[in-house]
Amino acid sequence: MTGKHRFLMRLSVGTGVAALVVAGWKMAMSPSEPAGSAKPLARATPAVRQSAAGVDQMLAVLARGGTTLEREEAIGFLDTIARGRTGLPKDQRAALLAALERGTPAGMAEGSWFHLFNSACNALAVAQAAGDETLLGLLERVALTDSRLVMRLYALQHIGRHYAAACAATRQRLRSLVQRLLTDPSSQAAGAALVLWRSWESAAGPGDMSSLDLSRAIAADAGRPVDVRVTALHAIGDDPAVLDLARSIAQDRIQPVILRKAALNLIGRHGGPQDLTVLNLCSRESQRLAQAGEPAARALKDRLAGIPQPVLHPY
Repeated sequence: MTGKHRFLMRLSVGTGVAALVVAGWKMAMSPSEPAGSAKPLARATPAVRQSAAGVDQMLAVLARGGTTLEREEAIGFLDTIARGRTGLPKDQRAALLAALERGTPAGMAEGSWFHLFNSACNALAVAQAAGDETLLGLLERVALTDSRLVMRLYALQHIGRHYAAACAATRQRLRSLVQRLLTDPSSQAAGAALVLWRSWESAAGPGDMSSLDLSRAIAADAGRPVDVRVTALHAIGDDPAVLDLARSIAQDRIQPVILRKAALNLIGRHGGPQDLTVLNLCSRESQRLAQAGEPAARALKDRLAGIPQPVLHPY
């Protein structure tokens, strides 16, 4: 995934959303798959995985499910294409897209399908495929209609990946899709949609709400799923304008604890000396709040004292 997609996943940490986009999801043998039902593939070298035989093996797994080892080999084949940016010939791309359109093969565990779907989208996103309308059409359908939240989140991430290369008409269509999710109060994918909206801020039209206004409205909406509200707070967490909302949520005892913890973290990032009282009061209220309030108070004191904060670098 790109840095933008890793950012999306980081924003969602702590919300409990569907194992959050399966970055490290381990492959599981389908309960319906009898032992020895198919001959496992030998471990393939990168050269073999990029061969025509590798394509055929991968497509066979997408058609019939395959064994655990075969699924791992198919994922390895797709990941090799994505890392090497070698791409697939037109006919093989079409076959792979058709396989994804058919959906989860019979007998394949959902975790395996999620991993395969993501790896396939990565492989299809190489340079020559940027803005691919067939792939975008698939991703739009998944984002709007798939019953599984993890699939909808993956689709949104990959839509974001293709947005910059899309034509103006396609960009507008994608923006309409994201707006539809943002305005649906029951949408569990609204947080991910909001992160995309913020990344597209520079292309906002005259009638579009700003990501700041949307985030504030969603985070304050008690009718929204709590994980979406948490993501809405984090989506604008780099903007000091979030501080008033964070103060309000942190001190409101009827709000979910996980949302209050997110608000405490933001007070630590942007607050002033007067906010130490709020952080200390919340920390004394419960051990769960102290898990966020005490580190936030330390961060705030260090910032006020001019002590530089450590910067995390992904590796």
